[in-house]
Amino acid sequence: MDVLMDPKVLLTFLATAAVAGLIIWLLSWSWRRRLEKALEEQRRQQEGTVSRLFDSLAHDKEELARKYEEIIAEKQARIEALEREVTRLRDRLSQGGLLSLFGRGQREAVSALLLENEQLHEQIARLQEEMRDLVGDLTGKLMDRLEKQYQESARAVRYKQALLSTFLQQEEARQLLERMLAEGRLLPAGETPAAPSPQDEHPADQAQE
Repeated sequence: MDVLMDPKVLLTFLATAAVAGLIIWLLSWSWRRRLEKALEEQRRQQEGTVSRLFDSLAHDKEELARKYEEIIAEKQARIEALEREVTRLRDRLSQGGLLSLFGRGQREAVSALLLENEQLHEQIARLQEEMRDLVGDLTGKLMDRLEKQYQESARAVRYKQALLSTFLQQEEARQLLERMLAEGRLLPAGETPAAPSPQDEHPADQAQE
């Protein structure tokens, strides 16, 4: 008992406890920093993924719009060519007099050109409608994917934050327990307080003797 109460032993014990506490604190701090860096890296990766998705969406929309614009421009050029042909035939019919007007072949040619012109106008309108629908579907699907990814990322971040919080609470409790043990306010498991010696129990009797 006297050895334990020796100042050098106490100082050594306190220094060892302080060093152990410092090591534990450094380890927990290092672990927390690694976890924070991992979370930060995950956040950057998610932002990069979202950015790439938006870039991909913009590229797909531009590519889709370009293709449909080429198709529409081609149809429009065909319509203009047909309109010029119809105008030319009408001029010829007007210049040819009544006999030309009643020519069956020319009437059928003009009717066919007018019908094809009308059909091309309808095709252009349909293509424009399909283009709007496709762009809308593409945008909707991308937003659904982004929302799902955000939800999964949020769940993962909340789970890691809960793990970090639990770990920090355990570290704080362990450090408090070690500090109480070091200060002698709490005995380790399995040990019981030392029973007072007979001399400590009857100091008055010893004094009388």
